[in-house]
Amino acid sequence: MGKTPAGYAGHLLVVDLSVRQIQVVPLPERWQQDYVGGSGIAARALWEENGLRFGAIDPLGPENTLVFMTGPLTGLPLPGASRMVAAARSPLTGIWGESNVGGFAGAALKAAGFDGVVVRGRAAEPVYLVIGQSANVYADAERGGHDGRVPAEIKSAADLWGLDTYETTDILLRRVRGGIWRRARGSGDATDSGPDGTSRQSPRPCVLTIGPAGENGVLFASIVHKGHVLGRTGLGAVMGSKNLKAIVISGSGRVTAADPERVAALRRRLTDKVKESIALAALAEFGTNTSMEVGPLMGDVPTMNWQLGSWEDGWAAIGPAAFKDEGIIVGKATCFACPVACKRVAEVRGDDEEHGWCATKRGPGPEYETVAAFGSLCLIDDPYAIAYLNDLCNRYGLDTISCGATIAFAIECFEKGLLTTADTGGRQLQWGDARLVAELIHEIGQARGFGLRLGRGSARLAEEIPGSEAFLTTVKKLEAPMHDPRAGHAMGLAYATSVRGACHMSGVTLAAEQGTTVYAELGFADYIEPKESTGKAELVVKTQDFGMVFGGAAVLCQLAGWVWTEADLAEALEAVTGTPWSLKRVLEAGERIWLLKRALGYVCGARPQDDGLPRRLREPLADGGAAGSVPDIDAMLREFYRLRGLEADGRPRSDRLREVGLDDVADALARQG
Repeated sequence: MGKTPAGYAGHLLVVDLSVRQIQVVPLPERWQQDYVGGSGIAARALWEENGLRFGAIDPLGPENTLVFMTGPLTGLPLPGASRMVAAARSPLTGIWGESNVGGFAGAALKAAGFDGVVVRGRAAEPVYLVIGQSANVYADAERGGHDGRVPAEIKSAADLWGLDTYETTDILLRRVRGGIWRRARGSGDATDSGPDGTSRQSPRPCVLTIGPAGENGVLFASIVHKGHVLGRTGLGAVMGSKNLKAIVISGSGRVTAADPERVAALRRRLTDKVKESIALAALAEFGTNTSMEVGPLMGDVPTMNWQLGSWEDGWAAIGPAAFKDEGIIVGKATCFACPVACKRVAEVRGDDEEHGWCATKRGPGPEYETVAAFGSLCLIDDPYAIAYLNDLCNRYGLDTISCGATIAFAIECFEKGLLTTADTGGRQLQWGDARLVAELIHEIGQARGFGLRLGRGSARLAEEIPGSEAFLTTVKKLEAPMHDPRAGHAMGLAYATSVRGACHMSGVTLAAEQGTTVYAELGFADYIEPKESTGKAELVVKTQDFGMVFGGAAVLCQLAGWVWTEADLAEALEAVTGTPWSLKRVLEAGERIWLLKRALGYVCGARPQDDGLPRRLREPLADGGAAGSVPDIDAMLREFYRLRGLEADGRPRSDRLREVGLDDVADALARQG
């Protein structure tokens, strides 16, 4: 194996919890070239490990390997280059599962000398993993190898099991190095970056942990990096099934670039574009909940389990100004090397009778998806309560999208008489009842009472309630995020064909269709009419392929990514790795990654009937910004299948797989028949 390209640590940490074995293995150079990093390499690793067996794995069994991966840009001082991914077979959907997180853990892992961590098996008792407290394997990079040390250790987590994610994080940070989660003040808070385009991660350790929800096998349990969350597809339950409570990461190594001067110039140019962006100025001022202000104009905010097109007083009551004016937002936070700082710090003092029940300590504030999932979706117009519900979910380790959507689904089922007080523990499920939702979150996180059923997600709950399928908003058993496909038809096709289920982050489709970013090199320089289905299949294919690399493999934040062009991504990859990159190569890699993930879903049983929108999302709204608009999903799917090269049964065509270098996948699918 040759010298590792710049941008990569060149090593994976492989941990087998069953036998308490830790190994350092080289990251194959071919994987770097063909799959870039992040979820691309994670997908390749899981295919190599399992192949067709991936579909027979018990998602909560010891054989379900959990992979954490960074990308080649992670840990460099570029806007949005903070992120990492986790992947495994999802216990919620039963197919390919992945989640994505910002913060500081990705940069810390790279600085500890690893591109990723592969976790196998199941520990006999609760444990946590400590990585890289004194590692600096970059010192050995000239020889293209590791210096022989294995800077990681498995430790007992018996005293941590049962604690919430914030308690666990604070204990481990004090135990490992002495520190607690604190507010970041800007891009320089966690990185010492110089004019040469390299960066050195601060010695502050980072923690990835699960809460009681992951321990109790809640199917939409998340993994929490305090202030940031690997939320979707239930990978917290996978981590809990392995008796792995937490991963603590420290790093002091330098993340290098092949052409540091070019990286530094790119950083300056992108940072200037951030300062000039009106959209990012709103994001910096109000956080992601700015969508609650602009979304209603487009009909993009789902309300009352996606039934209403208007709720004007309610939307304003939980908009960004309300959180600020009520004093709930008390500060700002950011991710590694990010000049935007869109994170919010919240606190509900609860020093009055009305809000005493929902008091929270100072900590991470709610994002837009959370505000919509518990606010408009459940008709809760109290920002104090929403901040509290967010805090509960973060502490239990629950995906707020799936949690809020499942509760909204249950409320509608109760309203329509399909659930009764005999099902709900004697409670009336009603819209707008924040205290009720808090009770349900406690039951879900603790896996007791009605929460046991809710904790399996809305799709599985619907299987137990005849007639309730009409109220579902899932694709491939994953609850849809808080963007309405009736307001953007390409988004509807993206939901229908996403490899992990309903998802607005599996490509850059949302930014392209809403005009947040103009992708001229992809062929979308002109205005795109959101409420139009014609031509959207081509848009989705191209933005999926580009997004597979941009957000999934590179791994970049799609919010800071609003100022990145196609040429910027290619330039960044080339300047960092020292290998030639172009938009053509980016799209080829993106298609390769998409087809591989599609194949992993296919062997798990995903079929054409799973590529669609639920009935609720195809019903026209009577009023609001998306009134009367319904995506022509059937026509878009026919065109999508043709452009993607999919067989009638949904599998990728053999010739298409071979064109992108997936010969082994083509051979395996042919054997499966």
